[in-house]
Amino acid sequence: MTMKKISTETEKARADDDRCKSFAARPVQAKKQSVKLSQNTKSVIKIKLKKPPCNSVSTRPKKRSIPEVSGTNPKAVVAAVVKKNDKETLELFDIAKKSADVANAKGLLAAKAETSICVDTLSLLISLPISATAPRIMDRLGHLTRHKDRKICNSASALFQHWSQSIRDQQR
Repeated sequence: MTMKKISTETEKARADDDRCKSFAARPVQAKKQSVKLSQNTKSVIKIKLKKPPCNSVSTRPKKRSIPEVSGTNPKAVVAAVVKKNDKETLELFDIAKKSADVANAKGLLAAKAETSICVDTLSLLISLPISATAPRIMDRLGHLTRHKDRKICNSASALFQHWSQSIRDQQR
């Protein structure tokens, strides 16, 4: 046998042994190649999934305006203002609820910014009048009164009591 045949036979034997070994026992070079392949496929997939921006739809926000109503029916004007206040109230409450959830997920010490956002929006809600959306928001506000963070809990409790008092005053 020549030297070349011996080397090819030993390479074949090593290749057979490598096939039987587990993934962890493979040479480092083979591991690096498999990692590179997986990263390349991910980047190719991400590039393919990106869609071009849609230019046919305008991105300008729509202007909100209160519909103008003739002076003969003042109840219609009041109803339009109440609907606007309801939307603002719901939007502010959603902001407060989401920031409270984020603060809860991050923990008491890491979420000072979210806590301050929640407390500020709840204090803004105190200044707004409560209306027809009260039962839905009051139910959801009850969950914030049991929050881990004392600042959120106290401001939610104050808002809850203020709204309860204003609802009682409206019913009288």
